[in-house]
Amino acid sequence: MSKDEAPRNLQQLGIDVDSSQIMVLKGLMAAAGGPSKFVTYKEIAAHLEKLEKKKYTKAYIYRRLSDLENEGFIVVDTIRHPRQFSISEAGIVKALEEKRKKMLSETQTKRQEVTTKQKLLTTTNPENVAMVLYNQLAGLDSIKGSVVIEGIESVRNTVVREFGEAAKPGDEIRVIVPASVLDAGLKKSGMAEMSLMARAMDGVKIIGLVMPIEGKQSRTTELILNYIENVGEAFVNLASTGNIILRIAKESSQTYRMVSLNSDKMLLYLTHAVESDMAALIQRKDNPGLIDDAVKTFDTIFDEAIDIMDIVKQVLSGNQ
Repeated sequence: MSKDEAPRNLQQLGIDVDSSQIMVLKGLMAAAGGPSKFVTYKEIAAHLEKLEKKKYTKAYIYRRLSDLENEGFIVVDTIRHPRQFSISEAGIVKALEEKRKKMLSETQTKRQEVTTKQKLLTTTNPENVAMVLYNQLAGLDSIKGSVVIEGIESVRNTVVREFGEAAKPGDEIRVIVPASVLDAGLKKSGMAEMSLMARAMDGVKIIGLVMPIEGKQSRTTELILNYIENVGEAFVNLASTGNIILRIAKESSQTYRMVSLNSDKMLLYLTHAVESDMAALIQRKDNPGLIDDAVKTFDTIFDEAIDIMDIVKQVLSGNQ
């Protein structure tokens, strides 16, 4: 390994060779003269002053020593008085290995998030993005009262703003959608629901329920397979967060087609079209009974439904 490679490799592990923590470690090494040799704070401070041409406070040095101990880079003998510090080669190797594992895990997580976002972007409807951007630039606030929403774009925009953007980590969003929205792999219809699913990465719990096409179970399965070919891997990544659960009802039934945020508010679709052009936004203060009944009905159907991720994983494994 060249002289230039060492700092670069340490930087990749998240270690800044010019940091105050590493400076104190250098002072300890200079004072000890080798591994497994214990030295006191005064010895470390004296050598650190020689190395850096400046003095550091006792509290400052002790904080850095405490950090080094917590990360496993040094050994502290607290029985002796004053306490003494030492470097262990095995300890440094172990500490660096822990750093490597942590950085690898963080990198894999970021890669997974990027892959998921890429999959979602391939199905993004520019019209939806434009609406969200317009609302943000215009400073439009969340709707405070209950109101009827008209127009396909307005309904989609309401789902994104009132539920996706309004949800916070730990909140629950329930979504009921007909299997027909999976047509063409969610390239257009269902994008509002897709934007909700993406919030799983932020810690929002998404509970999705797909209603099968009545009397056409095979067609429902076909639509799911088409969906998997387009964005299946993205949903597997989203599901890995543990914040998303998506199931298919065992049979079609006439029930609420809605989106709800906890039990605070719900969007009730008023048409059966794939892309509904009319819906009612209902706030809890205006009709708590309706929201409670919708959530209760959803949970009853959901408890008996089939986990769609089982189908997704089976198909993906079969394609490998």
